[in-house]
Amino acid sequence: MRVLASAPAKIILFGEHSVVYGKPAIAAAIDLRTYVWASFNEKKAIKIEAKDIKVPGLTVSFSENEIYFESDYGRAAEVLSYVRQAIELVKEEADREDRGITVSITSQIPVGAGLGSSAAVAVATIGAVSRLLGLELTPSEVGKLGHKVELLVQGASSGIDPTVSAVGGFLYYQKGSFEELPVLELPIVVGYTGTSGSTKELVSKVRRNLEEMPDIMEPIISSMGKVVERAREIILSDYDRDIKFKLLGKLMNINHGLLDAIGVSTKSLSDLVYASREAGAIGAKITGAGGGGCMYALAPSKQSEVATAIKIGGGMPLITKISREGVRIEDIT
Repeated sequence: MRVLASAPAKIILFGEHSVVYGKPAIAAAIDLRTYVWASFNEKKAIKIEAKDIKVPGLTVSFSENEIYFESDYGRAAEVLSYVRQAIELVKEEADREDRGITVSITSQIPVGAGLGSSAAVAVATIGAVSRLLGLELTPSEVGKLGHKVELLVQGASSGIDPTVSAVGGFLYYQKGSFEELPVLELPIVVGYTGTSGSTKELVSKVRRNLEEMPDIMEPIISSMGKVVERAREIILSDYDRDIKFKLLGKLMNINHGLLDAIGVSTKSLSDLVYASREAGAIGAKITGAGGGGCMYALAPSKQSEVATAIKIGGGMPLITKISREGVRIEDIT
C-alpha cells in the first residue's frame, strides 16, 4: 500500500514581527505544494527519499542509532529532522512503532524562502503516514501534530505555519488562537530573492531597537497590529471584490513601509516590492521575517507583468493563488 498526501506553502499576509509582541497576524495557504508518498518497508527503519526539494536530492535511512546517507545532499538536509519527527509522532499515535516507513518527497516550495517549507513537509508526511497506518485525522488534528513536530525540532513555535498548511485558506492568529476567515481568491505573485535571513537574528534586532527606542518603536508595532485588524474587517466586509483588493493593497504597502522602518527589509526585497508596484501590482510587501526570503504582490490581471518585473529585478517569481485546501490525500494505491 502507498499513500500520497500533499500540503501547501504559506505566506504571512499581514502582521509579521508585531505578532511577537501579542499583536494579531493573518496568514494564508498558497497553491505551491509539497507531496509525500508513504509506504511500508521491511527493515523497520525510517527511510526518507528527498527527490526534489528545490536542491540536490538524497536518500537517507535511519535504522536504530545509525544514519545511512545514500547520496550527496545540500541545504534541504534541515527538513530531515521534521520528516523523521513527523513519522515517529504518527507511529506513536497509531501505536505502530514496530513498522518501517519509507517516505518519498517532492516539492514546489523553495527551502529556506520563508514560505513554510518545513511545516508543509511535516504536515504532508503526517497526512500520508497517518492514512497508511489507518488513522483518520482531521486537518485540524494534523495541524496540532505538525505544531508538536516544530516544538520538538525548533524548541519554540507559534504553530502558524503547520496550522495554515494543514487547514488551508485564511487564518487570523492572536496569542495562540486561530480564527478561520472567509477565503478571498487573491491573484498573487511571490518573489523570492534567493537568499534567506535568520528569523532569530531579525527578531532579536527588532527587540534591541524596541529596547533602545521604545517611544519610536512601540507606535510602529501598534500600527502594525491596527493594519491587521483593518485587513480582517475588510476580508469580513460585504464590499465587492475590487474594493477589497484596492483596500488590502493599500494596507500591504503601509505594512511594508512599517517593516522597512523597523529594519527588516533589504535592498533586494525592496527592489522586488517597488518593481512589482511599477508593473501594476496594487500592493506589495515582505512576507515573513525579512532579511532575504520573499515578498508578495497583489496583482489582479497583472500577474504575468509583475512576474516579469520580479525576474528583471533579480528575483524568482512564483505565480500562485490562495489554496482553500490544506493537507489532502491525493492517491492511495
